[in-house]
Formats: sequence, C-alpha cells, structure tokens
Amino acid sequence: MSYFFSEPSRTFSEYLLVPGYSGVDCKTESVSLKTPLVRYKQGEIPRMQMNIPLTSAIMQAVSDDKMAVALAKEGGVSFIYCSQSIEDQAKMIAKVKSYKAGLRRQRFKRQARCYACSNPAA
Repeated sequence: MSYFFSEPSRTFSEYLLVPGYSGVDCKTESVSLKTPLVRYKQGEIPRMQMNIPLTSAIMQAVSDDKMAVALAKEGGVSFIYCSQSIEDQAKMIAKVKSYKAGLRRQRFKRQARCYACSNPAA
C-alpha cells in the first residue's frame, strides 16, 4: 500500500541550527532518548523500552553477537537473523547473555591452593 504525502519532503541541508536559541532551562540531563520497542496504548507505559533509538538490521553481515553486545552496552537492541540453524541462534544468544558489564564471564575450574606454603593443595 502506497501513501502520498501532501507536504514536500525535507533534507538536512534545509534546516539551520541557531546558536543560543534554547533557554537556560534546557539541559542535557532533562533529555530522554527512550524509545518504545513494542506497541502500547496512549497514556500507558510501554512494556519494553530502549535507552537509545538504535537497533541493528536483521542481516548476517551486521547482526552478530559482537554487535548485540555493543548495542546492549549503549541501551540499544540487536535482532538475531534467522537464516542460520536454531542451534547456532541459541549459541549466539548464549554468548550475548554471558557478557556482563564489560567482563566476559567464563566458567573455569578453580584449583585449591594452600596459602601458607604457596603450593597447590593435594
């Protein structure tokens, strides 16, 4: 279904930013870029929100686990592409979920150590 706009479209070069136009009460702390991710009724709070309006395209060349982690750090969202097996999708999601606050959590065996003599315990 096509829609014809009655007003002309604009480009970035048609807008002019005037320095000092905003007031003193306009501060960066009061700006919110939160964007709803799901539909919601007017007056309600959306069930899912992003902190920034950034998502990745559902493409194999773009949306991988590294992109998902990078966007999640900033408050965005990444969509997993479905042209791979379900097992590969689950592995990718597991990689993203195992990433926490800039540290990659990996399971490892911890060896008991005797701190009195600095030798591994038997």
